[in-house]
Amino acid sequence: MKLSRPRIPVTLLIVIAVLLLLGYLAGQYINATMTEEQLADSVFINAIPFVLIFAAIILGFIAIIVVVGSMLNNNVPTRIHRIIEQVLIVGIVLGVVGMFQPWIFEGYKYGFLLLLISTLGFIVWSHVSPKGEEVEEVLVSGPISGAVQGENLNSSGGNS
Repeated sequence: MKLSRPRIPVTLLIVIAVLLLLGYLAGQYINATMTEEQLADSVFINAIPFVLIFAAIILGFIAIIVVVGSMLNNNVPTRIHRIIEQVLIVGIVLGVVGMFQPWIFEGYKYGFLLLLISTLGFIVWSHVSPKGEEVEEVLVSGPISGAVQGENLNSSGGNS
């Protein structure tokens, strides 16, 4: 399997760095200029650093998807792709079972971690196309007629 050169989204990385910096600076500024009473009353101002840092984390995950997708698209054999996809789905199912079983607390803890890792892995893996799979676009002009749907237009009273 020959890996492609990853396409690194430089602009996205710059935006992530700026959002992280703004979130950090906003948090420092808000804590330095507001009293405890003002902080307790203004929930929206307290949320500004959180939202900025959360947006940076989401954009970071998107950047990971872009890099992994650009490296692995059309490079993974179909059989290996399906096996990894099935392993991730089994991980999701086992994570849910671990979280919802009522007997062992450790099952909840490890079930949550398994569910989190499997879900994030599945999201990334779903953006990877296996080798040899081409995306075909079907262009249909005009409305769908009865002939396309398997009906005979002459017998159903359609246009003659």
